[in-house]
Amino acid sequence: MKILDLFCGAGGFSFGFKTDSNSDQLGVDTDPSAASTFTMNYPNATLLQVDIGRMHSSTIVGELGGYPDIIIASPPCEEFSKANPESDRPAAERIYGDGSARLLLDTIRLIGDLSPKVFIVENVAALLHSGGRGIVKAEFERVGIEDVHFNMVHAHHHGNPSKRLRVFISNRKYVLRRKRAPHVMEAIGDLPPLGLGALLEDHDNVPNHEIHPLTEEKMKLIRKTQWGQGAKHFRGSKERVLPNWVRLFPDQVATSIIGLGRYIHPIEDRLLTVREHARLMSYPDNFIFTGPIDSQYDQVGESVPPLISELIAKEALTQIE
Repeated sequence: MKILDLFCGAGGFSFGFKTDSNSDQLGVDTDPSAASTFTMNYPNATLLQVDIGRMHSSTIVGELGGYPDIIIASPPCEEFSKANPESDRPAAERIYGDGSARLLLDTIRLIGDLSPKVFIVENVAALLHSGGRGIVKAEFERVGIEDVHFNMVHAHHHGNPSKRLRVFISNRKYVLRRKRAPHVMEAIGDLPPLGLGALLEDHDNVPNHEIHPLTEEKMKLIRKTQWGQGAKHFRGSKERVLPNWVRLFPDQVATSIIGLGRYIHPIEDRLLTVREHARLMSYPDNFIFTGPIDSQYDQVGESVPPLISELIAKEALTQIE
């Protein structure tokens, strides 16, 4: 089984599709920090740090030693995110423009060239708004693919500790099993204490579980922030003011963990660590993130939760067999 992961990032989407052979799994991404994380966690995979906008399908066939059976992809979604002030523009302006949204077309081009048994393209649900759904169908038809399904997945309906609505565009329909999602403190409450609490207890170090140092001014904002409130705010689409640095409720599923988002611990007066972000995205503790601290946070928030990847992979592999 040969797997291609376009825009692989840290490797959240690859989690359910990982293989044991160097020749069977290929990741492609341009971010050096994410590429380093991917390589560390998938030592049996090959990684190309290449812009797929300039990539020919023959390169992929050469690296994999054949055509991929499955292509998974997570092209950039920033231009469609509600956090983007310009996300209310028509989909055509973004997909056919000069920004990163155009990489969706290169994704479809490669899928058409390589004709995998299964393809799965993950993106924000807002991609389908303002004419986006019709454009996606038309572009797949342009490369000879008419059977396209838009699978909407609410991650917390399937056991992920944080909310996340995404569309998985595929030539297959997926019905994922439902499962109760753990609340925030159920997901992170057993991690070793930090700060003063760490001095009072002996514990094993957990990777990526270190306090992010802040100025006293920012610490004052954190101390005043109540559950569900944001210590900071930013302007999103349609002039909406959106919260950031939100203090999470201890007994609820976490809000959506996004790349540029930071979150306050429900009990302690500090930001969550990268490991706590990762726990809320269903990453196991032995999955290590590398690179600058802000990149590590972004790698977690910009990925597909591994739990969702496993559920989709199980369905996809069963359908192929």
